[in-house]
Amino acid sequence: MATIRDVAKHAGVSPATVSRVVNGLVGYSEETRERVEEAVRKLSYETDSLARGLKTRQTSVIGLLAPMVSDALASQVMQGVEEEAQERGYAVMLGRTGAKSAYIAGYLRTLRTYRAAGVILISAVITPETRQLLGPNVPIISVAISDKSGSPSVAIDDEQAAYDATRHLLRLGHRRIGLLAGDPASVYVAQPRQRGYLRAMAEATCTPVTGTGTFFYESGAPGVDDLLRQDPGLTAIFAVSDEMGAAVVNELQRRGLRVPEDVSVLGFDNTSTSRHVNPPLSTMAQPLEEMGRMAVKKLLRSRDLGPKIMPHRMIERGSTAPPNPSTADRTLPGTLEPVG
Repeated sequence: MATIRDVAKHAGVSPATVSRVVNGLVGYSEETRERVEEAVRKLSYETDSLARGLKTRQTSVIGLLAPMVSDALASQVMQGVEEEAQERGYAVMLGRTGAKSAYIAGYLRTLRTYRAAGVILISAVITPETRQLLGPNVPIISVAISDKSGSPSVAIDDEQAAYDATRHLLRLGHRRIGLLAGDPASVYVAQPRQRGYLRAMAEATCTPVTGTGTFFYESGAPGVDDLLRQDPGLTAIFAVSDEMGAAVVNELQRRGLRVPEDVSVLGFDNTSTSRHVNPPLSTMAQPLEEMGRMAVKKLLRSRDLGPKIMPHRMIERGSTAPPNPSTADRTLPGTLEPVG
């Protein structure tokens, strides 16, 4: 039976380098990695599931990466992924990479080395760089985002969902509806949701009022300030994430405004955050756990990696109601007069 020293000698490297390669660590070139993997195969060196995977071309590991997403959203997707993977005999390797490209690249190289059965990205599109780092033998799919190019994905139709959410507020009788949008750089999530809102408002011949957020809680209070400076008589605010929606509720209450009696608030996603605010947040729901399960199913059926559009649905809770007739005449200290 071959030892790590045999592999090192065959590849022309040190045993320490062999250990780094087979354990997915950093500190070697692409050429060195290829020499070590070739030596592992030729010498039938089996130290763990990785080495067995080098022979079978795949291990029973699925990579799950969350580059830049809220904990509440990610946790629900993760639950669906982990349940479906375990039912099928696969383990999940989780990587919380933030937005740091070096961390993302490191995880992708590790998953390639481990011959992962596939990789799932939460709220991140598949780039040419991502595919290059993974190589041709590891399938990949995105969840909760779609670039509309036909890339592998499981997502809702964000534009239609935001349109339907705005229409819900319009049907309640609201006409002065503010949008707390997401990061403008979010081409595949924030921008479609804003387009949906604008389309619904245009059809109703209502004047749009938009503020910019980041999807995260911290941007909620500045967003409220921005929106109310533009129109103090807003009767509803549509926040394109539940985190921002919760922050909007709290900020309105801090200002002495009642939700929903003075201002209705509508969120997006139906994460656990929406249920832990007072009043509970009405929201446009994504089936996040189901989306995680579907991603695993599609990943393991590698011939079925096209885009999958999942249904969205409106969940009405205590934060929305028909507008109060007196709200439109409201002015706030330090704000502009209401616009028509």
